[in-house]
Amino acid sequence: MYAIDDQIIDRARVGEDYLQPLLAAVHCSPHHRPRCLCSASETGGVDMYVARISGRYVLKRMPGTGPHHASACASYTPPVELTGLAPLLGTAIREQPSTGLTRLALGFPMARSTGRATAQADTGDIEAPDEVDVSKLSLRGLLHFLWDEAEFVRWVPAMSGRRSWPAIRRYVLMAAETKTTKTRDLSELLWLPEPFTVAEKADIAARRTAAFAPLLGPGKNRRLMLALGEVKDIAPARFGRHKLLIKHAPDCPFIVEPETLTHVRHAFGTEFALRQALPGSKLIVLLTFGVTAAGVAVADRIALMSVSADWIPFESVFEHTLISGLIGHGRRFTKSLRYNQPTTSPLASLVLTDTDPPTACYLTTAATAGPPPPPDPNLPLRQWIWNTAVNAMPGIPPTTRHISRTGPDRGLSPRHNAEEAPHSTPTKEAPTWPTHRTHPTGDSTKNSCATTSASTTT
Repeated sequence: MYAIDDQIIDRARVGEDYLQPLLAAVHCSPHHRPRCLCSASETGGVDMYVARISGRYVLKRMPGTGPHHASACASYTPPVELTGLAPLLGTAIREQPSTGLTRLALGFPMARSTGRATAQADTGDIEAPDEVDVSKLSLRGLLHFLWDEAEFVRWVPAMSGRRSWPAIRRYVLMAAETKTTKTRDLSELLWLPEPFTVAEKADIAARRTAAFAPLLGPGKNRRLMLALGEVKDIAPARFGRHKLLIKHAPDCPFIVEPETLTHVRHAFGTEFALRQALPGSKLIVLLTFGVTAAGVAVADRIALMSVSADWIPFESVFEHTLISGLIGHGRRFTKSLRYNQPTTSPLASLVLTDTDPPTACYLTTAATAGPPPPPDPNLPLRQWIWNTAVNAMPGIPPTTRHISRTGPDRGLSPRHNAEEAPHSTPTKEAPTWPTHRTHPTGDSTKNSCATTSASTTT
């Protein structure tokens, strides 16, 4: 339910023909804030704003208000302090509700001097946490931001079987529409391959050539673009080079210099290993690239991200096990992403949104820099901690919230309706997972993480 211009709007009962003119009027009057009525604890509702995306008006949450929405609401997001996003807000990422745009400061070049050595992989993973640059987005940070904004970190049971490359492409491009950089709109810089069909092969290639044409301009400084896709292979090419092949673009290899490939394998060795070990997983790439005068695409910087068969990002076999189990049990959750933060930072893996209050789930390892921070008493969150170094996975907190078919999961943003069933039925409570008996060895039980590895804290 929403309050828009002194009207109470039930999205399940109001059509687009009525809604779009109403949102257009609010968009022209930025001082009039729509309000989401999802949370009984928020007197008067939670402020929203209206953005224009792909010619349509869409309600969006105000910056910093995600945790104030009910956890069942499509506008709910866990507290940013649980993710790598928090230190970037206001510095590398500046949201502007008055215009509906988000300004991004990129920490990598989008131009390259002719003859200059190719840049190496963008790790976004610095050994010392105090050296992390929060003033600019790394390439991996931008990949995480796009995935976050496209809401492919969010999972509800009705999304099962509804995600595919066409959906990924559509919503990532939609997410890029309202983002700007210092020099250009992000949508002008970003290319994702069209879904490939043999019948349209020539037309697709022609559109791709037109998209790459600005990279062929004269001058010493050559423009670069961003390409995002699913890695099919990195195969040897002639004369000591390799070629990066992206699915749905079989006729568009990206040449990778030997030095770049060496750094990619070092920086993203974990991602390569996970793709090899888990056949159902996928490897997502975001790279900057240029085009030579001969029309050859050459990779400049490369960042990789592992995702599950359902396109949910993960960092380890343990995290993949947790995510797969939650999906199999019909659970609802939001995945946290690191952005620029190193893997040693104890960030929440995900937040269960079907418990009351929501549950922040942490996975710690021997390399984690200490246990997760104690829960903030001002945030309505529980903690669930799994120390993967010494324990089997503890029991998952059971579902404690009933999802109604007319509940706030049906948001006013078109991305939600595209991924969820048009008329979701009430979600049955998932069976409780069995609590595993743990068998720590040696003195490992003295570790502070181990003693809380099976705890659930309010």
